[in-house]
Amino acid sequence: MYLGIEGYDHNSPRIHLEMEEGDTVFFHPLLIHGSGTNRTNNCRKSISCHYASSKCLVLEKLEPEQRVIEEEVLALQQKRFGDSIKFTFQDLWMMKSRHVKGESGVLS
Repeated sequence: MYLGIEGYDHNSPRIHLEMEEGDTVFFHPLLIHGSGTNRTNNCRKSISCHYASSKCLVLEKLEPEQRVIEEEVLALQQKRFGDSIKFTFQDLWMMKSRHVKGESGVLS
């Protein structure tokens, strides 16, 4: 579900990282990054972690761009579970959230 980068300048300088099996790289959330097309016969795996303060709130009102993602996610839910399980977009993010350290809050 890649939605692209609004206003991206294709002439911007790039830095390519040569990675070995097992290497790890962390990106700042505001840094534009990507892996490009996998041109091998091997499967590419990744782990994605995101920080959110335990004081964050789950918003009920979504912006139009978020509605597109919500529709895609709920369509995947319907395809995977049919009518046997129903949950909202907000429920999904609450289920995916894990308290790691510090004070518990709204998300934990």
